[in-house]
Amino acid sequence: MRDDVIAKIAAGESLEQADLVGIDLRGVDLHAADFSKANLSQAKLNGANLQAANLSQANLRAAHLSQANLSDANLSSANLIWTNLRGANLSGADLHEAIYDDTTIFPEHFEPEEAGMVRSIE
Repeated sequence: MRDDVIAKIAAGESLEQADLVGIDLRGVDLHAADFSKANLSQAKLNGANLQAANLSQANLRAAHLSQANLSDANLSSANLIWTNLRGANLSGADLHEAIYDDTTIFPEHFEPEEAGMVRSIE
């Protein structure tokens, strides 16, 4: 599945609504990829280049995004509960209405409310 996803992204194909639970894309160049509404729960995206990627409404629950480049990415309305974003680059990222809770790990000094994120009270 990993190689298929990388090939589709390289060809400029959309992965909108794709079921990619647990996929390992650590360190992969996913620049400007369309993962809108995709299920990326438990995905391993550590160190991946997701600059300008569309992750709007994606399920990133329990995903590993530490050290990922998410600059200018669209994460609006994404589920970021249990997600590890430690050391991720979020500069210019759209996090409006993305959902987080106490289990979400953010980069140092990141303020989710200032980014327009919504805290889950489940």
